[in-house]
Amino acid sequence: MSSGPLLSYIVLSYNYERYIGKTLQSILAQTVQDFEIVVVDDKSTDRSVEIVSAMADPRIRLFTNETNLGGAASYNRAILQARGDWLVNLDADDWIDPRKAEMQLQLANDDPRLDIIGTYISVYDEQDAPHPSASSIEALVNQPHDLNLVDTWIGANHLCRSSTMVKASAHRRIGLDDAAMVRAPDYELWTRALKAGCRFAVIPEKLTSIRLHSGGVTHADPSGTLREMSFAMLRNLMPLAEARSLYPSMTRIIAWVGRHPALSRLAPVESHRLLGMLMQSTTVEDFPRFIALLADAAEYPELGAIGRRSLSFVSPDADAHQEARKLHQDIRAHTDAREYWRGQSESWEQHFRALQAYVPPPPQQQQVNFRDLPRAIWSRLTKGAQE
Repeated sequence: MSSGPLLSYIVLSYNYERYIGKTLQSILAQTVQDFEIVVVDDKSTDRSVEIVSAMADPRIRLFTNETNLGGAASYNRAILQARGDWLVNLDADDWIDPRKAEMQLQLANDDPRLDIIGTYISVYDEQDAPHPSASSIEALVNQPHDLNLVDTWIGANHLCRSSTMVKASAHRRIGLDDAAMVRAPDYELWTRALKAGCRFAVIPEKLTSIRLHSGGVTHADPSGTLREMSFAMLRNLMPLAEARSLYPSMTRIIAWVGRHPALSRLAPVESHRLLGMLMQSTTVEDFPRFIALLADAAEYPELGAIGRRSLSFVSPDADAHQEARKLHQDIRAHTDAREYWRGQSESWEQHFRALQAYVPPPPQQQQVNFRDLPRAIWSRLTKGAQE
């Protein structure tokens, strides 16, 4: 048995005096009370530290950075201080439903294989009102995505970090955030977890409320976001797809990068070498090494040539691409048809078994006139045939 709490809430704060009180109160109101709250303040200049310090609950542990370290480094500090069996992420401007931890723990108990459990989300603005774009933003998360598939993660993150509960033992296995990343450290962490064999699940209820600010870092620099997401796919998704012989997935990764609108904003040497690195699955240990390799035309100069040639295959007008698209469409149609008839077969089998439960076996050497069956059974049989 662990000597620490069941749950460690990870709350990262930077100048959130206006919101952090509501965040912490939503944790204190949880139906599961076996927890600690690890707050890391990233050198706030407002009253955030004062507000947290004034909350008397001894389960709140406050750590303040002497200098502003950024989100990834602050997250790593919190993880190293956490003592719980599960690590529960919640940004200092978000809040959660009182049943969230209880429902996630129940799902974990039902399926012990799970390592990372999220929830659906609600999106609000800075004034606690529903965000004007809430429906479109929520649709990115609030759908039944299978997060255990490589293709689900190609150029997309359908898992809200503030909704997640992560098994501490799994987190220790996959490692900490890459502290050099600013715009997509969570995406890199999740794809690394997928590569390491972690299992994901999402509760299809809006148990997490997030606040969307006008100047979020993820969308402020499309080129920077492209670099970080490309690094995550190169480091995590490409090796996993190759190990599983998912060659169409590898093609889709390269095509996603090659057709990304921000690719043209990179210097030509960077854009060409980025595609070249993906084409030959270049091994990079961390994000700074990736950036250095991206810019240095003298190191592995063949990457530039490979990337330039790759552009001819990822262009939307390339004939080879058009043929590949038609092939993928045919494969998808075949798969959809297969799944449809499998579902029909299962439905017919269910009706047959239900009929068997109602109809006693006929006596030997005696035929059964099915129209003599009770009206309810005949109605059920004909209804199943119509379906």
